[in-house]
Amino acid sequence: MFFPVSVDWRTALAAAPAGGLALFNPARGPLAVRQVARALLEEAAVLGGGQVLHLPGGDLLVGAQAAPGLRAGQLIAELTGKMPESWPLPEGRAQAEARCRNASPAGELPTLAALEARCAALPVTELSRLTFFAEGTSERPVAQRLAPVSLGLPDPGLEALAREWICRRLLAALADPAQRSALPALWPELRLILDLPQGGLSKGAATGSGIGALALLPLVSRADPARFASTEASLRAAGWAVGLVATDARALDWVEAPGAAWAVPVSAVPPRQLPAQLILLGQPVPDWARRPGVLHEVQTP
Repeated sequence: MFFPVSVDWRTALAAAPAGGLALFNPARGPLAVRQVARALLEEAAVLGGGQVLHLPGGDLLVGAQAAPGLRAGQLIAELTGKMPESWPLPEGRAQAEARCRNASPAGELPTLAALEARCAALPVTELSRLTFFAEGTSERPVAQRLAPVSLGLPDPGLEALAREWICRRLLAALADPAQRSALPALWPELRLILDLPQGGLSKGAATGSGIGALALLPLVSRADPARFASTEASLRAAGWAVGLVATDARALDWVEAPGAAWAVPVSAVPPRQLPAQLILLGQPVPDWARRPGVLHEVQTP
């Protein structure tokens, strides 16, 4: 989860000892990549002393020792292709403060309260989107995905939070006959792919039999391995297959999830390693994707 600007960045910069480092990684790229970069900064804070502060436009490491932060910056550059900004302390304090004051993403972002209210106010008819998938060279649908609608927010963290809230509302609507009729009509002969919040299905949130269906969890759920394992076991015990949905196809190459299916945006270049089940989101469909084990999106039948 991404938080509002910390009120402590001035205090943290002022308290950093000589020989420390301020390193700022802008909020850019997919949420999963930002989370890995944040983990690298937090590791540097542990190794070198200091803390990581979360600003609307990125993450700020204020470290007591420079070396761990510089190593983290190099790893982030390898991950994202861009080196984070850094300043020695106390010499670079003024530059770091100026960067913090301007660390806001483009466009006006809602507060958490406003975002939650917006998600709660969405009509049931606007909660979800139904898409269809074929396999291999065929264009005949074999699966359908019921996913929460995207709000198109400029901040990936807020978009992920909105997905959580909308997913929960979608599950509640599926379990309520009075609301379910307002959702897109599912095709009984097609396999169901259902997006779930990080925690999976809450107790009492029955959506019908999961036999043969695929539950898609957000990639961020892998950040807590113990919780993910518990959620995965619970879903599999109920008859669901389990998969991960990511906003960047590169996640396939650096996140390990044995036995899980993957849903990622369509890419002209195939991933280095294909999972047992790959679901490509969007069009056009590249030639490499027209093979068994790869589902590609097709027009509504």
